[in-house]
Amino acid sequence: MTSRPVTLGIDLGTTSVKAALLEAAPGHPSGFVVLASCARAAGAETESAAAGPQGREQDVTRIIQALNECLDALPPRQLQRVGAIGVSGQMHGILFWKTGQGCEWTERGSAPVFEPRAVSHLVTWQDNRCNSGFLASLPKPASHLSVATGFGCATIFWLLKNSPEFLKSYDVAGTIQDYVVAMLCGLPRPLMSDQNAASWGYFNTQSQSWNSDILQMAGFPTHLLPDIAEPGSLAGRTSHTWFEIPAGTEYPRLGGTCDFWGETMLSLCKSHFIRNIIVVTPLMNLPPTAGYLNKFHFFSRV
Repeated sequence: MTSRPVTLGIDLGTTSVKAALLEAAPGHPSGFVVLASCARAAGAETESAAAGPQGREQDVTRIIQALNECLDALPPRQLQRVGAIGVSGQMHGILFWKTGQGCEWTERGSAPVFEPRAVSHLVTWQDNRCNSGFLASLPKPASHLSVATGFGCATIFWLLKNSPEFLKSYDVAGTIQDYVVAMLCGLPRPLMSDQNAASWGYFNTQSQSWNSDILQMAGFPTHLLPDIAEPGSLAGRTSHTWFEIPAGTEYPRLGGTCDFWGETMLSLCKSHFIRNIIVVTPLMNLPPTAGYLNKFHFFSRV
């Protein structure tokens, strides 16, 4: 009997990183069973040199270290069966990196891993550097959402005013999950779901586009904004073997997601598009024993 492909799910949370291996189980009430799981404290909080006590930043190196520790703790034979990967993470937050220099692939024991290189801190959704007066000075977005402190675009505006030299060191930006997907697939530019884009502000969900004209008139560096991935669009393939997960797997259907992990994973487990890397939602609702695929597969919220 041919074994079913295994799905690897990853959640890059504010306080912890989680990973789990799932297998489709048509006869099970949930539609899948958890084969193994691991969680590690991120321990990534760090001081903000630019924003002082109002800043809320995390060291990306520590987050990726926790991720690698989670993968290292999962059964190698099960990792060899991985057919798709799901990645979720913090909304609103932002980090910056240099194209082609965002990470370095190296060996952890005998396992291939990636380590951050020309990458900034992650400014999280908890960041308070943008006070009410500063937010009131920003252009009004053409969006169903107003802009708040901790939103990616608000953070860029703040850096543009207070630390313009900082922005000159990087040429792309994204959420922590966008960064991980870009590094695993070797993407020259990050791809962002419409949900995460909306969480940054200045994004029109009806036209599926950034408020580019509004931002450019305000002197905003729009080249930093990620490309938007529509549901069903093709993203790429994993560029390296990662632990026991093989390289070269497709990264097909991009879409959205941050809040409905169970629904998304169930859809994936029942899907024919196995071997995907997907962006899904956090693992917060999984039981302690639960664990959390090589195409990236993004789903939009419906």
